[in-house]
Amino acid sequence: MIPVTYRSATMADAARLARLRSVIRETTGHGRPATEADVIREFTVYAEPEAFLLAEVDGDLVGWGFAAPDKNGGRSFLGGGVLAEYRGRGIGRHLLGWQLDQCSPADLPIVGCRSTDQATQSLVRRFGLVLERGFIWMTRDVALPTVPATTDLRIAAYAPGDEYALWVAHQEGFGEHFGFHPTPFEEWAARFPQDERFRPDLSYAAWDGDELVAFALCYVPSVTPEPPKTVVIEQVATRTPWRGRGAAGALLATVIDAARAAGVPELALNVDGENPTGAVRLYEKAGFVESFLRLQFSRRN
Repeated sequence: MIPVTYRSATMADAARLARLRSVIRETTGHGRPATEADVIREFTVYAEPEAFLLAEVDGDLVGWGFAAPDKNGGRSFLGGGVLAEYRGRGIGRHLLGWQLDQCSPADLPIVGCRSTDQATQSLVRRFGLVLERGFIWMTRDVALPTVPATTDLRIAAYAPGDEYALWVAHQEGFGEHFGFHPTPFEEWAARFPQDERFRPDLSYAAWDGDELVAFALCYVPSVTPEPPKTVVIEQVATRTPWRGRGAAGALLATVIDAARAAGVPELALNVDGENPTGAVRLYEKAGFVESFLRLQFSRRN
């Protein structure tokens, strides 16, 4: 057995943790690439560095785990990963055990992995987690022609001052979606339009008079000065009374045209494979195709 040291992260680990996460992403497809700025933002906005447990071998970072349970006992997403060459040596088991220990019986820890990652699926099942849902990661080549879509609603670019109306629309538009948890306005604003990754120039809303009724908000995957290869449409929703009027399709078409004009090569989004509103069909019609399926596991309470 190789000697592994486990310790809490510190702010000084931001650059090394970012490199580790990017390598894991490149070699296993797990997680998102990260920069030092991304990790610093997580340390300062989302959780203290102590919420991250690091695994080291001979002073080199080889794995990491994140656990910051929701204070209200809600759903808590547990991030983490291990370098490919160190998998199968008990490191992931130790990290996941620590993550779950941070959660109280009232918490609902969530762990995700690609559908092709049999090792992680076996690991989480050993800890009693069960398959909860499958989410489809879809992408679109922006160079392909935009599929025409129209609506009788007014489509307008995001503007400062729209935040509260967006929050209202977000709470209603996602209210019936799987796993939705209501969020106070201040917390929602900090996580979404105030996020450094937010692309206001590619984000749009649909209006019925003075009422914001639907939206599509875009983000870059990582905080970096480099031009993004992919922009993610992280939130698309329509308030219930306005569904069926073509808002989402028109918003997607507008975002695609704007991304093409901005020189963005690819758009991506994540959708619940069992979404009851027909979102998967909507995205396929707009030209998005499935890249991979991500499975989500949770603990039965």
